Amino acid sequence: MKKIVYLFLLMFITTFSYSQQEKIEEIRQYYNPNFNTSPFYIYYYKDINNYFTPFIGTWIYQNGNQTFVMLFWKETKIGYPDTNPKYYVDELRGHYKLVQNYGQPNEQLIYTSQKNVGNSITPWPTIVMSNQPTEPYKMTGTIFDVAGVLNPSYPTGVRGELEMIINPANPNTAQWEVTLPMGMRGLDQPSTFTIPTNITLTKVNQ
Repeated sequence: MKKIVYLFLLMFITTFSYSQQEKIEEIRQYYNPNFNTSPFYIYYYKDINNYFTPFIGTWIYQNGNQTFVMLFWKETKIGYPDTNPKYYVDELRGHYKLVQNYGQPNEQLIYTSQKNVGNSITPWPTIVMSNQPTEPYKMTGTIFDVAGVLNPSYPTGVRGELEMIINPANPNTAQWEVTLPMGMRGLDQPSTFTIPTNITLTKVNQ
């Protein structure tokens, strides 16, 4: 009898799993706490309205002979199979760096976010972790400043809240602002940013 029940449950679970269909939703629904999901669907939260597009490319801020460079790109249909329920989502990702004599033969790298996690050989997939643009020309999220000297207890560096707003009248410029998050912090937790925190970025290519 137990074997019959087990087989029945196995068949039900298998049938249910295969019966799930993919359903595309606008990416804002992923961040909508009132959005009700159905167990009969595997959701793909997609950048249907192309809110990501204005951000994609290389942005720079020049200060003397030093240039802060921010590169954004879009990755589509990133799967999260270990979540319950599993889902897919489009993501805006990025890396930053500071260089001297940008674009010149003697260009020199001062710092970059493209580094490994702590002392491991595992690279960060991204340092800018965005809450994704869910409205035209505005993106908010989390950025980790790994440019300064890292505290071994905090290998991700200084955690900041990022807001980037593109100027609709001139989409090749954007205001970039990084602030410390609200709330309690550890006494030894780093809180001084090395990366720029309030600048105007200029887009130099798509």
